[in-house]
Amino acid sequence: MAPSRRRARSSEPAADLLTSLPPLLLDSILTRLDLRDAVRTSALSRAWRRRWVDLPCLSLSRIGRGGIPAVAVDSVLLRYPGNISNFSIHSLDTHSARRVDDWLIAVRNRGVKSIDLKGPAPAFALHSSVFLCTSLVCLKLHLCLIPPLPVEFTGFPVLKQLELSGVTFPPNGQIQLEAIIKASPLLDTLSLIYVDTYSEAFPGWVIWGANLRRLTIVSKDNHGWQVAELPNLHEATINLQSCENFSDFGGLLAGLAQVRKLVLNKCYPPVLFFLPLVSIVGNCCHSK
Repeated sequence: MAPSRRRARSSEPAADLLTSLPPLLLDSILTRLDLRDAVRTSALSRAWRRRWVDLPCLSLSRIGRGGIPAVAVDSVLLRYPGNISNFSIHSLDTHSARRVDDWLIAVRNRGVKSIDLKGPAPAFALHSSVFLCTSLVCLKLHLCLIPPLPVEFTGFPVLKQLELSGVTFPPNGQIQLEAIIKASPLLDTLSLIYVDTYSEAFPGWVIWGANLRRLTIVSKDNHGWQVAELPNLHEATINLQSCENFSDFGGLLAGLAQVRKLVLNKCYPPVLFFLPLVSIVGNCCHSK
């Protein structure tokens, strides 16, 4: 009998031990799990069957091939009433990509703090509701067709990181991009990597940011960048691959004179074009 009693005691569900923890601590543990693992906790015991539904927020990450299937996302957004802290989609197939619009609309008013979207090739059209997620702290968009700003757009009051990679704006999109940056007063990190603004002319547009500390620009074309005063800029990386018609490259660098670390990557076909850049970088006393 003793062995069986020992077995009975040892088979006590681990979930019962977890249940004895303070509710706030349990919520803190579960909210750090992605969707799949959080839902799996419902199998631990009867007390945990709907524990995940009562969490203050969930993370919808790793959606796509090899991760959370689209049908599971639909089910969770229907059943779960709380906030969605993180919304991350990578490598969606074409069929699942059609669901992204509905998902963005669903998470818009759920306190989402981070959105990271990487569409399928070719790029897919993004829904404008992404610009109405005012609780965003981090926004990363890859391989997307950026829609015009909705009339309800009021800015991103707490956005700290904006990364745009391989995205395409509507014609004269530099005006829209400038508006987004200017409407993000807490922006700390800005990355513009192969951003197409469909501008035939280059009517300079300004990169603002009193709190901007990190700036990355990777491009093969001149998009008319100008830099306003960036008093807190710590690091700038400028990579202008195959760019032979960047008439105001010196003006861009002059706007980065206060940066502490400056990384330049550029092919310089004409030797004479290289010479003025040396003097500009030399005057940037804190650059490396």
